[in-house]
Amino acid sequence: MRHYRILIVFICLAVPVGAAVYKLGVLRPRSAQVLWKRPEAHVALKIDGMDCVMCAAGLQNNLRAIPGVRRADVSFQDKQAVVDYDPALVDASRFEKHIADSGFKVVPQPPSRP
Repeated sequence: MRHYRILIVFICLAVPVGAAVYKLGVLRPRSAQVLWKRPEAHVALKIDGMDCVMCAAGLQNNLRAIPGVRRADVSFQDKQAVVDYDPALVDASRFEKHIADSGFKVVPQPPSRP
């Protein structure tokens, strides 16, 4: 009976201490701590040739499958793709090539003025 009491006391102390240590980041893997600090780039591309919502959904899934893409949203209504990505892993020109390979055309955007 005494061993059970010791075990219960140990568990009651170990769980809050372990949670506090994890929350402080001591036990988290190093990659999880650094991942959110990586630089993120954003690109919006106007797309021509989408005929339906399913075209947009398929293109969105294809863009999300590219390594380095964090978020990809393709809107049939707005005729555009918005992609957030890690520039260290993927180049923005790859998105235009991927969209063209999927059968759509990227409409060139006029340069924005500062």
